[in-house]
Amino acid sequence: MLPSEEIKQKINIVDLIGEYIELKKAGTNFRALCPFHQEKTPSFMVSPTKQIWHCFGCGLGGDIFEFVKQREAVEFPEALQILASRTGVVLERPTVEYQKQADEKRTLYAINDLAAKFYVKVLADSSVAQMARDYLLKRGFRPETLRTWQLGYAPEDFHLFESFITKKGFQKSEAVRAGLLVEKDGQSFEKTQDGFFDRFRGRLMFPLFDIHGRVAGFTGRILAEAEGIAKYLNSPETPIYSKSQLLYGLHLAKTEIRKHDEVIVVEGNVDVITCHEAGFRNVVGSSGTALAASQLLTLKRFTDNIKFAFDVDAAGLNATRRAVELALSLGFNIKIIAIPKALAKDPDELIRRSPALWQEQTASAKNFLDFYFAAIFANLNLESSVEKKRAAAELLSLLALLPDPLDRAHYLQKLARELGVDEKILLPLLNQNLSSHGKPANQIVSSQPYAIRKTKQEILERRVLGLFLKFSKDLPGKWEILEVQDFTTPLLQEIFAAVSPLMASGNFELQPFLADNSKLAPEIELLIFAVENELSFGPEWNLEDLQKQFLGALKEASLKRQMQMLTQQIKQAELRGRLKEAKLLSSEFNNLTRELAKYYVP
Repeated sequence: MLPSEEIKQKINIVDLIGEYIELKKAGTNFRALCPFHQEKTPSFMVSPTKQIWHCFGCGLGGDIFEFVKQREAVEFPEALQILASRTGVVLERPTVEYQKQADEKRTLYAINDLAAKFYVKVLADSSVAQMARDYLLKRGFRPETLRTWQLGYAPEDFHLFESFITKKGFQKSEAVRAGLLVEKDGQSFEKTQDGFFDRFRGRLMFPLFDIHGRVAGFTGRILAEAEGIAKYLNSPETPIYSKSQLLYGLHLAKTEIRKHDEVIVVEGNVDVITCHEAGFRNVVGSSGTALAASQLLTLKRFTDNIKFAFDVDAAGLNATRRAVELALSLGFNIKIIAIPKALAKDPDELIRRSPALWQEQTASAKNFLDFYFAAIFANLNLESSVEKKRAAAELLSLLALLPDPLDRAHYLQKLARELGVDEKILLPLLNQNLSSHGKPANQIVSSQPYAIRKTKQEILERRVLGLFLKFSKDLPGKWEILEVQDFTTPLLQEIFAAVSPLMASGNFELQPFLADNSKLAPEIELLIFAVENELSFGPEWNLEDLQKQFLGALKEASLKRQMQMLTQQIKQAELRGRLKEAKLLSSEFNNLTRELAKYYVP
């Protein structure tokens, strides 16, 4: 028996989830408020017979492993390890190399944890840290804030931490691997007696936590700027720290991000701390570096909605632009918080002035394209064809990243109005950008092994397919209008394509089908479980109502997608002078319009 199956036999899903949230009996199942998104009416269901869970609000669902993955923000191997240790199940003995890497990581985490405590102790008690204490007092940080974020101070000494960590039983070479000691490169250095010295000296220390709250590295800030000395010094890349993976403050923000279904990304560590201290806890920091795809994909586990609060100077606009393009390719809904320079230079300064002002700025954040339109046209000379070309090039490259053709059409019209040109001139340029941008964006998204929050469209598709699987025999003839193209999710398309011919022939039996299709079986069971609980939501629901409401809505959405594609094809045919082709496409569009009227859902 596989360890995962043995674990499933030993853990009751109701007991496991009941340790995290309050479950209430609802017939044969259990119901609760979803722990993964904010809601007032319980839509989170747990089935003790099927040992699965599902939320009708955000669309998440699965077994005990999927729950731990979502709750703890880990991947399957870590979820397996967590539940194995809970049950006493022995996993397959790891290879020697894997065990060596795991042991090294444990050592590095231990050294970093001790380092954080060392720096905290120096800040609290040492006379050499008086300037650091005065600085933090002046910035207005409360004592509990210092404890929460474990702020500390590295004294201006080349060997104090070196002496501390060796007395704790660790090798200097291990502290080098952790990024806390530096080994002399062979050149003379009078301050180093035996070839090693402390990396961080005379700096205010910010521990960098991973998503689980473990100290993975540090950022050190000097308190008095001096020529030739970097203001900030970060830990080097180590087996447990990578600047392209870590987001400052995420370990404390992840619950609030899920609760608000939104994350705010700022630049500096101090900005993050001040936001959290003022009660704005869905905030994380990029630590002053350009955001990487891996960081955004980590945020994607918790929300699809992101707001950037970067500087609005030239460098800040470029950093924001890169982050926006990457976030768009990963399917985020994006807004920009642009703090007017007259108010403050950054979130920390604005909140110190008035938390209400920061609240206003976050609430009034602009759609990223509206922000860029305003920023680019603010200083544009419309009398200059060169500047018009530059503005068009900048904005069309962003329009091409929009996934919805209606959004692209809306902003294309807006760009044409602002530039004072015919929209037909801009359309070929947009199509060129679509060709150049589309492929890389799809590759980035499709290469990821997980998809967290489901869209409204996918939730609708799952409901319809679940009804189809469970009740097709009870409503004969009602499902014949369904086609594979009505589904946009590849897995749901695969299930429908496999089942619909059997349904049509009358040879479909659920249990034998599940036995022969082990790959699709877990997803099908989840779809049916969701529908069974949909029907139990209240006496006003019945099968006929559900079938009409959701099947009609699915066909309506499918027809609208086809009509959007035809609209673009008609425009391109007209632009190229292919009037006969445009007429045929228009006729097809009119047919879809008449078909659409059948499926209007009030």
